[in-house]
Amino acid sequence: MEGAYHLPREGGTIIASRHYHFVFDALALERNASQPTHFWTALDWTDAWWQRLGMELLCRAARWPFMLRVDQYSLDRFARGASAYRLEEAHPLLRVATQQAVGLLRAGETLVIFPEAYTSVDIFPTPKDDGRSFMPFRPGFVKLAQLAEREGAARVNIVPSGFYYERLDGPRRPAWRFSRRKMWRVTLRFGEAASIAPRATPAEVDTVVAEVERAVHALSAPVGREAAASAEVAHAPERRTRHG
Repeated sequence: MEGAYHLPREGGTIIASRHYHFVFDALALERNASQPTHFWTALDWTDAWWQRLGMELLCRAARWPFMLRVDQYSLDRFARGASAYRLEEAHPLLRVATQQAVGLLRAGETLVIFPEAYTSVDIFPTPKDDGRSFMPFRPGFVKLAQLAEREGAARVNIVPSGFYYERLDGPRRPAWRFSRRKMWRVTLRFGEAASIAPRATPAEVDTVVAEVERAVHALSAPVGREAAASAEVAHAPERRTRHG
């Protein structure tokens, strides 16, 4: 992990992160965030009533806001009846999720949002199957920060987060591992926090979204050995590397 010093120790925080792996991204963020962490979650991928019921119960227990993605890709699932939800449920669920997210931020907790909305690696179909590294960021995470800050209720930090997944082969593979299973090094990086005024104009919102998106792209880029070594020396207390 790199850049943990960018994570605020108090106050509401939105971590706007790259979404690469459907499980490991969340595990890394949950383990390394400095405050109680909740995830903005989409459940339109569920295709059976028992899946829907189970996921809703788990999200409520963890206080994770959940909603349905409504876009060109997900609309096809609704049209084919491939989702356990109906399209008309999207707006009521979004309203409840928004209220819950605002409450969490005003209580000084951390909310993780993946503005791309889809992963690169998933057990379910994803529009990133075509090899795209990133999808355009959606502005909802900035709008949630605005809502939480209304009437001076809170100050919300928006922290960009990037992931870099590296396959370990040859000399980079740990010598103590004799297994032939694939091994990966996952690097999680945090960047400098951004903010948005509660009454910011749409143009100002677009500017912050673009700035955070650029930061996440940069934080997800490969880092050479020399750069990584320099970062380790400069920020030794904040950086930890795990193999898995």
